[in-house]
Amino acid sequence: MSLASLYTIGNLTIDDIVLWPSGQTWMGQPGGNVLFSALGAQIWMDEIGLLARLGNDYPSQRLQEMRSRGICLGLREVNVPTLHDWALYEADGARQFINHLNSGDNEETTLSADEIPSEHLNGQAYHIAPVPTYQQAEFVNKLKAPGRLISLDPHEYWIINHEETLYAALKDVNFFLPSEVEAKRLYGANAPEQAAREFAKAGPQVVVIKLGAEGSLVYDVHHDQLNHVPCYPANVRDTTGAGDAYCGGFLAGYLLTGDALTAAQYGTVSASYVIEAIGALSTAQPNREETHARLALIAEKTPRIN
Repeated sequence: MSLASLYTIGNLTIDDIVLWPSGQTWMGQPGGNVLFSALGAQIWMDEIGLLARLGNDYPSQRLQEMRSRGICLGLREVNVPTLHDWALYEADGARQFINHLNSGDNEETTLSADEIPSEHLNGQAYHIAPVPTYQQAEFVNKLKAPGRLISLDPHEYWIINHEETLYAALKDVNFFLPSEVEAKRLYGANAPEQAAREFAKAGPQVVVIKLGAEGSLVYDVHHDQLNHVPCYPANVRDTTGAGDAYCGGFLAGYLLTGDALTAAQYGTVSASYVIEAIGALSTAQPNREETHARLALIAEKTPRIN
């Protein structure tokens, strides 16, 4: 029996956040795509699991905080350092992540498909967060099964020269959720609407292109519908992990409703809570009345493109 209905797979990190030009810093913040996406899903669902490798220097108290939130942890301990990043933000919102010199790297801190414990292999839905493309493909191959939902968010730096592997994996993926930058790199032009339709030809039933502060573009293949979902007017403090939280919220939303546009609105609400906090585990734990109030506002503001 599975211990969770929805799982996220990816990396745990420790982030040192620096904002310029204010000079504000937040050191040692728990982060990572697997944690942010799990939190995004948990805003809507209770049975959420997190699958990752655990570095030899990861703070144990942070794991206890995750468990206290009710997240099921499927961790594989490895004798390598945790991914430890400088998260550097420019005045215009541009950002870059730079690994510490003593940090682990993406490949060695990413779970292998064969390391997923058997008790975590019977979930209804799995989100594969940004890790090297060949590792994402292995997860897809391991997890694909009739009736199971799989979403995939590509790794920004593992797109170029890995296009063939990525496209091959997409034939067994239900939802593909690249950022605008990732879509441009894969498609070859900054044309999100055309890119979404092109990516859908590889197999996903829904393609979502995350547009940052401009919201998201959602293409539902079955209905041949393309929609723009705006952002929630949140009090932005730190955008780290917003895209990951969106993905977790999207998958939870689809599992609950079976509707792509509604799922995108769920993801938008999930991202809104993450950007109002500093560090993943400071994200609010709102009640359903609060989340549905935000959902209603987003639904009201969502126009139909065609």
